[in-house]
Amino acid sequence: MTILSLQHINLPIPPDGDKLAREFYVSLLGFEEIERPESIRNRKGGWFSAGSVNLHLSEQDPFVANKVGHPAFVVDDIVKLAERLRDADYNVSDDATFVGYIRKTTHDPFGNRVELMQPEDMVQHKL
Repeated sequence: MTILSLQHINLPIPPDGDKLAREFYVSLLGFEEIERPESIRNRKGGWFSAGSVNLHLSEQDPFVANKVGHPAFVVDDIVKLAERLRDADYNVSDDATFVGYIRKTTHDPFGNRVELMQPEDMVQHKL
């Protein structure tokens, strides 16, 4: 048996957090909302996609933010994305660099940790 790939990651959102989640993941991070299967279409949350990355958000009650376990999204312009997040009043901090990557950390509107990474050889703007 061999694991071939990661199909999706699921993050919790609080009850009635759908609107804020869409503002963060779609408007700021650039995900596109995709249609869920008919059997779960009435559930709160949503399914999103960006390139080969699939993200599912599910309502959790009682809600507990995912502060340690987190997605690490590889992006093509970490400087611009960090500026966009800061302009929207999100804190973005530098993170210890993996060999070959620039890393930054932020949190979604609910406190879920989100890591952003860009290969060092792709960085075009001054950090």
